[in-house]
Formats: sequence, structure tokens, C-alpha cells
Amino acid sequence: MYFPREVFDQIVNGSLNVEGIEVQSQNSVTKANNLENQIVFIRRTREEPIECQVIRANDLLLKDIKTGRYIRAQSNELEYVNVPEEEGQEVTFALRQPGDATLSYLINGDLFFFSFVFFLFFFQI
Repeated sequence: MYFPREVFDQIVNGSLNVEGIEVQSQNSVTKANNLENQIVFIRRTREEPIECQVIRANDLLLKDIKTGRYIRAQSNELEYVNVPEEEGQEVTFALRQPGDATLSYLINGDLFFFSFVFFLFFFQI
């Protein structure tokens, strides 16, 4: 499950809980964005657009598709083929069996309890 940064920062630490299916393990990874390995175009004044693959999103290291050379760009020079995700946290759960489950968590400040029902189509043993 992917949480945008501003949502994940509001989740009470340790409150993520899967109900309905036994969880073997939980893993959480920070995702800067989804740009790595994506195709973008560099558009610079008086030049043809350069089609590139994003190698590293944090410093915009790109690989020119035609020449295979690596270049860097400024964020204002890029045109995106896909809408980039915002920074966030990806949380995955290894489950004992497939089935329906409820993911619940507490949010700081508002005293609301949120839950999402999601369907799990595969599991890891």
C-alpha cells in the first residue's frame, strides 16, 4: 500500500494493522517518486527534445535513449510521459493466505480511525 508523505507522517507509529488474515511480516520503504526507469523528455531552448530514461531521480541523472550517454537535467526542463508520484512510503505485508482483509491505522491530531478494505490476491510463505 502506498501512502503519500503527508498522510504517512500523520499515521500513529505502530498503528498499521491488518485484520482478517495472519501477517507473517511487514516492510516499509521510502519512495522518493516513481521517476526511476521512466521515460522523460528534456526540452531546452533552440534544441530538439531529448528522449531519456531516468536513472536516478534524486539528482536527475538521465540516459539519452539514442546515444546511450548519461546527462543531468534541471526539473524545469523535463516533460513527463507519465504523471510522477509524490514522495511517500510503501508498506507491504507478507500474508499466510489470500483473502479479504482490513488495513487500519490511527491518524495523529484528528482522533479519527480509518480503515480500508482491500483484496489480497497472492501471498508469500
